[in-house]
Amino acid sequence: MGVIGDPIAQAKTPGAINPLFAARGADIACIPLHVPASDLLTIWAGLKAMPNLVGFGITLPHKQTAVDLCDSLDPVAARVGAVNVVRRERDGSFRGYQFDGKGFVRGLLAEGIVIEDRNVLLVGAGGAAVAIAFALVEAGARGITVSNRTTDKAEALAETVNAGFGRSVAKAGKAVPESGALVVNATSLGLKETDALPLDAGLLRPAMTFAEVIAQPETTPLLSLAEKRGVQVHSGIHMITGQVGLIADHLCELWG
Repeated sequence: MGVIGDPIAQAKTPGAINPLFAARGADIACIPLHVPASDLLTIWAGLKAMPNLVGFGITLPHKQTAVDLCDSLDPVAARVGAVNVVRRERDGSFRGYQFDGKGFVRGLLAEGIVIEDRNVLLVGAGGAAVAIAFALVEAGARGITVSNRTTDKAEALAETVNAGFGRSVAKAGKAVPESGALVVNATSLGLKETDALPLDAGLLRPAMTFAEVIAQPETTPLLSLAEKRGVQVHSGIHMITGQVGLIADHLCELWG
């Protein structure tokens, strides 16, 4: 199994999932693969030509691009419009799946963080953000406000979620959280120390929860600032631990 992304040094999936494969007695090992966006098509063909590659995880920036490259999509991946796991099926085809949203919610609940009947500020509108938005609504979130540097993308995400649930539960808006909100950074800002903050830390209050999707570093600059302000914080590592068991089961179902 591989994990593809650009950059890839931050990938936590191999370290988290390999012990699960070992515990199951599965002859599978997960390794990171650096795949620049400009080379994705070429490398994708190479991955498909490797008979002993049973699948691969997908991280930034390939989650949405991969949708059109897969031979088929699981219904969740098709609805979300983003893929974070590809499995080689028995016929050799590549099928795209999506575990980001379910993994994120499982991570929150495992840490005792309340989702039900809570307003959410979701910063970012990429593949992970779409998956997380759907999963949070399914878990009972009251409403989602999507904030993104490109307003059109935020509006498109909100429209996709509303269409998916047949009701108005999401909207585009500014990165200003309501009192008691669950605030989620679903952007890549925070991977590097030089990154700008995804939102103004001064807007975070103790009654809120600030959650990251970034797992490396486990404590991003904004997570650290939020904690100092008395805000409940949640590292992106929990999204990884929340989904690796699901991914391991999924691959072992065919190849374990």
